[in-house]
Amino acid sequence: MQTGVETVTPLHGSSRSATGAGPSFEGHGMTKADRHRLVLTLVQKHELGTQRELVHALKALGCTVTQATVSRDIRELDLQKVRTHLGRAKYVLSARERPRNPEQAASHVLRDFARSTAVAQNIVVVRSEIGTANTVARAIDNLNHSDIVGTLAGDDTFLIIVKDKPTAVEMQGYIDRLREA
Repeated sequence: MQTGVETVTPLHGSSRSATGAGPSFEGHGMTKADRHRLVLTLVQKHELGTQRELVHALKALGCTVTQATVSRDIRELDLQKVRTHLGRAKYVLSARERPRNPEQAASHVLRDFARSTAVAQNIVVVRSEIGTANTVARAIDNLNHSDIVGTLAGDDTFLIIVKDKPTAVEMQGYIDRLREA
């Protein structure tokens, strides 16, 4: 997928398009916008449920990226995870043309993917389906809850960090109520 934009690769390894229109893709002449279009096409045509699957699908098309790049692309494109009729997770385009209630969105992903919660000092540990922790943590981040200091997500677990243990216990109750709604 060439754009006709000349790519300049500085000695330190970072690439930028000669037009200054943004970073080019890994020295292959692909801009971020081109990669985003490719990602959108892939998730529309294939059932890709993990970042690893998306990295491999892009690589098969000659677009070599890291998992971190795919993670940023997913966030920037606002891709969401849903369940297929067989129960497998897959990325889809967000249906956010209309304003959504962040609590309702969080409740939806918590119901679909969260499996359990536990408190450890000032942290609420949330176990989720494999490959869905980032999606659920992002929904929690979108709540902009004043008690949440931050979240940290792995593959099947994410942490909600709050100021102290009593707040963590309250937060666990809040998350459990959202999950059961």
